[in-house]
Amino acid sequence: MSKQLPQFPDENTSVQWIWPPIAGRNILDKVFKYALRPRLQSDGTWEINAKNDWHCFSKSDWLYTHSDEAQDALRLQMHKHLQCSPILSEQRCVAVATGIENSWRLWQIVHQEATLAEDLAKVLHEKSPDKLALETFRCTTRYADALLQSLSYPFLLNLSLKNLGMDADVQLVYLGTVDEQAAPTIISTKGVLIDTIKQALTVPIVEALPHLDATAVEKELDKMDGFEQQYLIDILIKIFRQNLV
Repeated sequence: MSKQLPQFPDENTSVQWIWPPIAGRNILDKVFKYALRPRLQSDGTWEINAKNDWHCFSKSDWLYTHSDEAQDALRLQMHKHLQCSPILSEQRCVAVATGIENSWRLWQIVHQEATLAEDLAKVLHEKSPDKLALETFRCTTRYADALLQSLSYPFLLNLSLKNLGMDADVQLVYLGTVDEQAAPTIISTKGVLIDTIKQALTVPIVEALPHLDATAVEKELDKMDGFEQQYLIDILIKIFRQNLV
């Protein structure tokens, strides 16, 4: 695994290496406003967190030694993004750093929003039991909606709480890597859906229990009418009771 700093698209990158071309060029112009510091992650992915909330990432195998391979990879990324477009942010693009030392590196770039994980952590510090219950349920329904939406997409998304957020229009968007190797979330049955939600919510809620009135929150949840989403309230009540069976 090479630790040499990776190349990144620059002001001279042709629009043929950017998708979507015009919106992507505008995004790159915003990213370039600050110094970029790539950091190598343990899985071999290079990541850049720009100061103006742009997140850039390039996996270890997104490096090509021929321009035609890089063009094929860019076209494939375009196809993947179009397949998943209903849940992807419009503030997102794919770009290739071209032809430096006979190598081409592909990047995905997305605007970072407040994630569901961050929202949940904030909600769990709420002092009012009724508001805590309501906002926790709201976060849970958003997560469940994303998981159910995933049935319409190819298996390219890792739908964790930290990879989902709300954009400026309060629309749920996916913020992670679009890739087959992104540890995709596959919801095959209602049981798998429930287990996935339970697994995502248990740790943050249980960690917060010593600092809140779990009994009061449980009572507020019990008052709520979830209609078709009653199963989500049942999941939350079990977690707040620490009764996960």
